[in-house]
Amino acid sequence: MSKLLKYLTFFITGLLVFVVALALILFVVIDPNRYRPVLEDLVASQTGLQLQIAGDMNWTFRPVFGLSLQDVRLSNGVTPQELASFSNVALRLEPAGLFRGELNLQEFIAEDLHINWTVDSNGQTNWLLDLPPSEAPAQTSSAGSIPVDINIAQVTLNNASIDIQDQQQGLNASLRRLNLSGSNTNLQGQQFPLEISTQLIDQTTNRRLDLNLQSDTSIDLDAGDIALSDIRFNLSPLLITGSAEINNFRNDLSWQADLSSQPFNLSYLLENFMALPEDSMPAPDEQQITVQTLRVNGDTEGVTLQELLLGLNDTSVELTGDLLFATGNRRMMIGYELRGGDINLDDWLPASEQGQVSAPGSGTSGGTSTANATELPLEILNTLDLRGNHSFDSISYSGLRLAPVSATLQIQNGVLNLVSQPAGFYDGTLAATASVNASSRPARVEIETQLENVSAAALTEDKPRLGFFTGNFNANTSHTMQGNTVDALLNSISGASQMQVANSSVDITMLKQVFAAISVLNPDGNLAAQWADTVRFNNVEAYLLFNDGLDENQELRVRLDNFDVSGTGGINLDQGEFDYSVEFTILGEPAPQTIRVNPNYHNIPWPIRCDAAFADPGLQYCSPDLQRVREVFAQMARNEVERRASEAIGEQVERLRNRVRELFQNN
Repeated sequence: MSKLLKYLTFFITGLLVFVVALALILFVVIDPNRYRPVLEDLVASQTGLQLQIAGDMNWTFRPVFGLSLQDVRLSNGVTPQELASFSNVALRLEPAGLFRGELNLQEFIAEDLHINWTVDSNGQTNWLLDLPPSEAPAQTSSAGSIPVDINIAQVTLNNASIDIQDQQQGLNASLRRLNLSGSNTNLQGQQFPLEISTQLIDQTTNRRLDLNLQSDTSIDLDAGDIALSDIRFNLSPLLITGSAEINNFRNDLSWQADLSSQPFNLSYLLENFMALPEDSMPAPDEQQITVQTLRVNGDTEGVTLQELLLGLNDTSVELTGDLLFATGNRRMMIGYELRGGDINLDDWLPASEQGQVSAPGSGTSGGTSTANATELPLEILNTLDLRGNHSFDSISYSGLRLAPVSATLQIQNGVLNLVSQPAGFYDGTLAATASVNASSRPARVEIETQLENVSAAALTEDKPRLGFFTGNFNANTSHTMQGNTVDALLNSISGASQMQVANSSVDITMLKQVFAAISVLNPDGNLAAQWADTVRFNNVEAYLLFNDGLDENQELRVRLDNFDVSGTGGINLDQGEFDYSVEFTILGEPAPQTIRVNPNYHNIPWPIRCDAAFADPGLQYCSPDLQRVREVFAQMARNEVERRASEAIGEQVERLRNRVRELFQNN
């Protein structure tokens, strides 16, 4: 038994020595550079691209047994820039194949791969050029006789990078630290796990995004099919799961996807793409969106959104639609249906800081901001036809609520029309229409709204600042604007806003305060001393007329029975302020004498300045121009002196007439 074990040991040792010696002889005898033309010709015949192995080729045992290729470059033979380059490529080979004179490729490992992807101004990419048929160089007998079998079961990319430059879209981005791993990879449709991680860098803003994709993948190159199942795509804080398929991408491309997501915070996702003020960021558990269902498919003709169901905090929104791509004689066509529950826009829009003062030159009045002076993308209206229907249980914003809401959006021949059906609005209705004509130069915008029978009391429950009056009111607005920037539109706004209230009780505390200030200069005392704080008026009317902009040239008129307010001024939206020079007048008969005052003060226009911020308390909105008030009282005094003098002269003249008459009668 011991002798048998000894012989067996000698046999195994000798066999190992023989194998090692044979391998050493093989590696010494076989020059790896003999495979250089084989690999270059293989790439040329399979892809039409040119592979250049500019560095050394050596046998390697790390990270795998096989060939090590240094300084590998790939080009299309047309553009001067390389398509891709590798600092090092390792190809794992089947050892037995080398003894048979074959090159059996089983694994591909690339270090420091760099890819250049460019798109010119005509939309042509450097990787998808229509290349002329390649003529493979003449093969040497040693190279041409080597069979090549490609059965790559593992693909690994370490520290790869991609530069993307799209002149047509103005895109300049890079992928860095790109790592790809796929075991049992194949192109015959058999499923294999795939993992990709990378960092996307916007070279314009230097913003960086970390991306990660994991999926079970199958690729059938002959059929042109790619399928991804058990997808896990992560872009913090977004995690998408589901499946996707691409079919027949060689001839008649079609695709479909069925995806969903975990809840994520919208603001934190947007922060990946734009700078957001830190103090405006919501808590991580707010602004929660969940992609509950996303089923979409498409082909070379267009896209069909079968269902998109979004969870928005405690409500949901559902979107379905179709999109047909533009052709030579047809614009892009879009049709969709949007339905939702109770939507509170305050949960999603940043809160406005009332009364905030902008920096000099940041607004329309003190200068022109870059954003407001930027050309609006109105030209897109000339490139598509669209029709969308919208319906929501309710929409709330800044304390106001509409319920229910139904509106239609249509774009045709460069004209956008938005029409809302009358929506419930505080015991009344609100309807609106908007039109944007982008085919005119400059673009023309028309907006109309109509409020009917709205309850001021109900409205006050949500907007306490409007609690200075009661009653049901009607209001309508009609405005036009022209321009292709926000500044141009605001500076050209013209039109009118009107409101009528019947049988309304109005808090006139501010009016009393103004007249109390006026009465300081009045020798007869306080004109408003007997006025009640709240007065019931038979008729309340108001209108505001815009003439070529917001900053100035506005005409204001308010009528409360026998109380009349009229003036001119403007609004500074950036500063959140208004400035009007107005006149307060208490009318005499035949106007209803709801606010009573000594007839001596009837029909006198009192000069008032209403200059304040919208956020200020209402009692601070207006105050008298005391210098001009003195002039009014002085004029009243002069008028009184003239009246008394006229009366005295009249009396003397009448006495003289009587004496003359008596004299003639006596004679």
